[in-house]
Order: sequence, then C-alpha cells, then structure tokens
Amino acid sequence: MAPDYIQKLVDAEEAVIRARYERRRRMVAMVDDAARRADAMSRLEAWLRYRPEPPSRAA
Repeated sequence: MAPDYIQKLVDAEEAVIRARYERRRRMVAMVDDAARRADAMSRLEAWLRYRPEPPSRAA
C-alpha cells in the first residue's frame, strides 16, 4: 500500500474516534445535568412535602 493511502486511512479512523469521543463527552454532560436537575427536584419535593405549614392569620 502507498504511504498516502495508509495515511488517509489513519486520518479517517482518527476522525471517527474523535467524533465518537465528542459524542460521548456531550452525552455524559447531558446525563450529568439531567441527574443534577432530578436530584434538585426530588429535594424540592421533599422540602415542600415536609415543611411546616405557615401560621394562620387571625382575621
């Protein structure tokens, strides 16, 4: 095989690997963000469920 052809194959493979890495990096960031939001929502729901009622005002 000619060196130019081999280099093109290697470059193409590197591009595929780079694209896969970027997709996975974005996916991890998206999943991490979703997990943080879900955690915040569950903490908010728990706080709303168990917080004391405000004192009633006399009319």
